[in-house]
Amino acid sequence: MTHAAPARWHGLDAVRGFALVAGVVLHASMAFLPGPQLWLVADATRSTTLSVAFFTIHMARMTLFFVLAGFFGRVVRERLGTAGFLRQRALRIGVPLVLAWPIVLGVIDAVLQVSVPGSSAIEGRLTVATFPLAHLWFLYLLLWLYSGALLVRGVVVLLDRAGRLRTMADASMRLLIGPWTPVVLALPVTWWLYDTPYWMGWFGIPTPDTGLLPNRAALLSYGLAFGLGWVMHRQAELLLQRIERWWALSLVMAIAATAACLAMGGLTPRLMPAAFGAQKLYFAALYALGVWSWTCGLIGLGLHFLPALSPTRRYLADASYWIYLAHLPLLLGLQLLMRDWRLPWPVKFVLLLGTTILLLLLSYHWLVRSTFVGALLNGRRHPRAWPTPSNTGTTLMRALALLLLMPAALGAQAPAPPAAMPLPTLLARYAAASGPLDKIQNRRVAMKVTGILPEAIPVVSEAMRPNLLRKDATVAGAVQITATDGAKPWRIDPFASRDGKATDVPAAELADFLEETDFDGPLIGAAAKGIVVTYAGPRVVQVRGTAIPVHAVNVRWPNGRTATVHLDARSYLEVLRMQRRPVMGRDASMSITSGDYRVVQGIQVPYVMEIMVEGSPAPVRLQIDKVEFNVAIDRGRFRRP
Repeated sequence: MTHAAPARWHGLDAVRGFALVAGVVLHASMAFLPGPQLWLVADATRSTTLSVAFFTIHMARMTLFFVLAGFFGRVVRERLGTAGFLRQRALRIGVPLVLAWPIVLGVIDAVLQVSVPGSSAIEGRLTVATFPLAHLWFLYLLLWLYSGALLVRGVVVLLDRAGRLRTMADASMRLLIGPWTPVVLALPVTWWLYDTPYWMGWFGIPTPDTGLLPNRAALLSYGLAFGLGWVMHRQAELLLQRIERWWALSLVMAIAATAACLAMGGLTPRLMPAAFGAQKLYFAALYALGVWSWTCGLIGLGLHFLPALSPTRRYLADASYWIYLAHLPLLLGLQLLMRDWRLPWPVKFVLLLGTTILLLLLSYHWLVRSTFVGALLNGRRHPRAWPTPSNTGTTLMRALALLLLMPAALGAQAPAPPAAMPLPTLLARYAAASGPLDKIQNRRVAMKVTGILPEAIPVVSEAMRPNLLRKDATVAGAVQITATDGAKPWRIDPFASRDGKATDVPAAELADFLEETDFDGPLIGAAAKGIVVTYAGPRVVQVRGTAIPVHAVNVRWPNGRTATVHLDARSYLEVLRMQRRPVMGRDASMSITSGDYRVVQGIQVPYVMEIMVEGSPAPVRLQIDKVEFNVAIDRGRFRRP
């Protein structure tokens, strides 16, 4: 197919708009990702299907976007000259970045205060390394790439007055573009990903959304894409025809590479960094191949099927910049509103995404397109008219009304908090639900701890009334023992000493360990132990993606430590504890969830506990294998050797 000197490449316009709007889909899906909370809002329902969609979109869209950004960047420079290019890019990229940044960060901070109390969008002092860019990072990176392109162009023009270097570059591009393009371009990206320390392979090219110096893998990978698009424009008609010719093969390669990555890395987010070795290299190669196959395939697809001007597609392409720029505050607000609604995830996701897109389209039409904002984003003011003479506006309004009425029609509602309850009644019900603890004199618990080391850590915990405790943790074949006989806690640590002698438990860990020696926990016999318990009221909390009505109880220990314990309003068992504790030399918020309760000798035992520390990518998980009560335990095991 040929394109005779087009004023615009309409297929590329459509694909560029798709890449931006796909970002809204990506961020909408993140609330539904299975596993620990990765997004600002964690929905009550989770979906492996949306996890796969997230992985695929994340792989496909940003390299595609930067190829087109480079291509159209050269279009603008050739039309306006260098001075005009700088002025236009500053207005259309730099100004929106500066204006939108404080608004976006303010909204993110407000959402964090609701979804993760005590957290903030800006932790500590802003530095070059910690500066948060949020979803606006692509604008910041574009400013880097525009500057780099002009610098390289200036050097080439200065040194290559005869044009030989540019002729060689054009010849190289003609050799590069063909059915082999994704494979060739994947080679350097493979190495950049593989050479990234602590690379989270499941999340692909590391997003440079924090810090004013982009990470190396992102800068080089997206810089390659931008440069390819820029140079490709020099022979646009010839090279685009070649990409179009092989669109089907590229998409087949993209689907195959994506499937292979998911087979290797799993269908749900994997937070473990990849260790250097053959497996990391293989995954990096597959991922890089997928990135460039999607890029070539989607560009070719757009050129093949969308070559002609379509008023509707042109309108949506113009609107896509505003939609992506403005979507995050609206999307986060809707995610917070909907997170506890009792709806199947497909209904909730369509409702969330549809409402977001429709509201942004309507705001673009009435508040942006024909105003100075539209002139800033689109280059000029457009008349306030729908893209076709049909009743598009009426249709959009009706669709929006239908989406907003769906929750009522489907009976969607968040669970209501329970009725308030007197504290003595609540504590009595908690004690009754827990079981006859007064008949238990000792216990032995075998468990596995994951989330600290790459492998699970077997732990055996033995406790005896009134306050004897011993924990044996096996790491790499060596056993670390921490114990107390009610006097001073001690430890034998094979990783800290060769002689195997007992030493005092480090002061930083002492309070945590002594807290664990309370055999019955803080809510039973609190007054006798000097613990102050107060009723904090009824609430609805998120526990592993599920909204649960609870009674909240504040606890204060004699040493001044505090926690808020949440008791399930139906079972009266503890499901969530929120507290601040020292972690690695700093005070950090942490949540401890308890679940999978099972009855052992009449006692309710949580077989799964997850400890999520503020700033950690994943929780520490305690999985109980076996619980024994009133067994033969030698008291001498608790005494210091």
